[in-house]
Amino acid sequence: MPSAALLKRVDELPRLPKAVSELLDAVNNENTSIKSISAKVAQDPIISARVLRLANSAHFGRSREVGSIEDAVVRLGMQTLRTLVIASAVVGAMPNAEGIDLAHFWGETFEVALYSQEMAKVCGVAADEAFTCAILHNIGDLLIAVVEPAIAAQIRAAVAEGADKQQLETSLLGFDSPSVGALLAKNWKFAPSLVQGIEFQRAPLQAKPASKLASVIYLSHAVFSHWDDERDDESFTAWLAGKANKEAGIIKMDMSGLAEKFVALRGKGLEIGKQLA
Repeated sequence: MPSAALLKRVDELPRLPKAVSELLDAVNNENTSIKSISAKVAQDPIISARVLRLANSAHFGRSREVGSIEDAVVRLGMQTLRTLVIASAVVGAMPNAEGIDLAHFWGETFEVALYSQEMAKVCGVAADEAFTCAILHNIGDLLIAVVEPAIAAQIRAAVAEGADKQQLETSLLGFDSPSVGALLAKNWKFAPSLVQGIEFQRAPLQAKPASKLASVIYLSHAVFSHWDDERDDESFTAWLAGKANKEAGIIKMDMSGLAEKFVALRGKGLEIGKQLA
């Protein structure tokens, strides 16, 4: 649950513009037609541009570039379009933050999101839900940098020297960044499972009831953070399986070929971040 210190600052959380809120309602409604969603997306030129950049990115793109939202729907399908619209809306709704390189921030975020999307497929989690959760997983860092830029800079500098981020946030702010991100997701009316996934991303075993989304985010972030550790595919699989069982609570997870899939994804999220920032 959010701390008293965080609840006092609820009014400082960014609000979704009404048009964006209506758009998210539309893409999350399975009964909404493709034509209707395409029309709503087209009404917002900034989100339209972001959706098209994502549709033509290295991860989602194909040989022929698409030039319209309807073309993007035909190429990508409704499920992927939902994912891209949500990602574009989240990026557009967030304010600039002092001391934060947004291209770097969103690059890391999308990198973890792509890993989460892939990992979700092998542990019984909806891939699009994992991607959406990961898009929001780091949003608390951005919000703290907006409302407390001096403290945020102090935390970043200390973490770069090896300090514990969780401990610093709690002692200096009275709350941590996952709690801020979870509260924002709740205020934006995302599903409770997604809110829980964000809140418990650093400690998935503490989630009650258990949250596979939190586990997926935790493991995907570990993969990103430890990418440059020296290990072959076999030792990577053993390392990830150990973290999944002992730290994330995932008992059944098909690891076959997962290392190769992560290698194929490497860098695509970083490129998306550059395109969107």
